[in-house]
Amino acid sequence: MTVQRDPHILFDVCLHNAPYDALLSYVRFAGANISHSQRTTAITRDKSDTHTLQDATTQIPFFTTYTHFRILLDSRQLPWLRSLLNTAVLNVVDGLAMRSALRLLDGSPVAPVNATDFHHCLLEDVLRRGKRVYLLGGSRNAAAALPGLLQASSPGCVVRTHHGHIRPDDAMVIGDIRSFMPDVLFLGLGHPLQFEWIKENLIDACNGNMHIPLTVATGNFLEFLAGTQARAPRWMRRSGLEWLHRLMHEPARLWRRYLLGFPAFLILVLKEKVHRTFRAASHTQQS
Repeated sequence: MTVQRDPHILFDVCLHNAPYDALLSYVRFAGANISHSQRTTAITRDKSDTHTLQDATTQIPFFTTYTHFRILLDSRQLPWLRSLLNTAVLNVVDGLAMRSALRLLDGSPVAPVNATDFHHCLLEDVLRRGKRVYLLGGSRNAAAALPGLLQASSPGCVVRTHHGHIRPDDAMVIGDIRSFMPDVLFLGLGHPLQFEWIKENLIDACNGNMHIPLTVATGNFLEFLAGTQARAPRWMRRSGLEWLHRLMHEPARLWRRYLLGFPAFLILVLKEKVHRTFRAASHTQQS
């Protein structure tokens, strides 16, 4: 079966919805490419000034990821996760800590991209194009609510959902996705399950004969979309304090991520800064 990929959807969203156009460039931090188009042949501009996506190895699936500081820390210990982030066609920077670190290290402003907002924008665009969408993740209540909510906002859309209380090798879910043949699969399984799912079912299995043109790892996005979990107020999101809102509402689950993770991340950033400073000084002396 020949898969008709339609990955230009992703780049149309980036190019026509500021500040997402900033995602078409990337920086490297702690071994991971952040906010990027990974493949060297990924973005081309034709005579009509249109961006398309090309990939010589069609067995490699197109998928997008996002990276907040905890994911980056874990990728330092898990080579498979670091490799997965660097294989993604787009790896969206997420959170104030990551933006601040990249600004310190790279020396240039980082667009205030919010992964949840980007995923919402991408989903709206996909549904507007009439694409078949499978939403895998979230609670049972979220999975039950989403079809009706999306039909109300996008009448006639073709959507199927399944909750995220699964294992990566759940044969029933994999079979359901294959039979539905989605154009885009949104994964809301959280970290690290959704990355394990991508590794096992897309990368290790060479797309597992699932023929999914684009898979999008989204974290908690499906809960926010269904309204089963409240997002932070807009002023907190603009200030980069959405993490504080989530910590206040889910302290038992998230306290370790933030209270222990932040100091470890700060140490990593400072080490990286010192390393880059010495490297730049060494290059200056050699020249």
